[in-house]
Amino acid sequence: MKARFKPHGGETVKHNDKSIIKLLFDRSESALNIIQDMYGRLIRSIAFNLLKSDSIAEECLNDTLLAIWDTIPPQNPDSIAAYAGAIARRKAIDRFRREKAQKRYTPEDSHFSEVYEEMAFADDFSEDLVQKMELKRVMNEFLAALSSSNREIFMSRYFDFESLDSIAQRMHISKNSLSARLLRMREKLSDMLRKEGVAE
Repeated sequence: MKARFKPHGGETVKHNDKSIIKLLFDRSESALNIIQDMYGRLIRSIAFNLLKSDSIAEECLNDTLLAIWDTIPPQNPDSIAAYAGAIARRKAIDRFRREKAQKRYTPEDSHFSEVYEEMAFADDFSEDLVQKMELKRVMNEFLAALSSSNREIFMSRYFDFESLDSIAQRMHISKNSLSARLLRMREKLSDMLRKEGVAE
């Protein structure tokens, strides 16, 4: 199995998640090229937003593609984008932890540390999003209960690791207002996790 994948180029066939899953079950490496073409930008952006490194983002892409190859089958996800995104987030967070432990971050990188610290109470959520179905159920309920704007804010911050400045500018709200909204959402999620026995 190759460790790196190249865009296949010239491919005009339209693919959906079911056809990609079938290729993976058939052990066709072309599925990984298709996933890279369709979702590579998403996967890279998750790692880049957290680590601000093109080279690490590329490594995360390749690690994610290998993980997809290794887990499908037996996994049979409904959404390739969601599945790849969950794996990419786990890979990026693991790399962040290693980099943080080795003190490779400078003060100007502090807002990446903030994301990590803000969600420390839900650490298992970050590590095991794909596997922990009970936690996934609680998260889905939490997200469904949010307004559309708050859901976009929460997802941008904690799923895509977007900076506060970037979210505030895009959503046309002040950074202080954004921070307050995020705090209320984290408190709500923390309460839900405790009530469901998912977190202490």
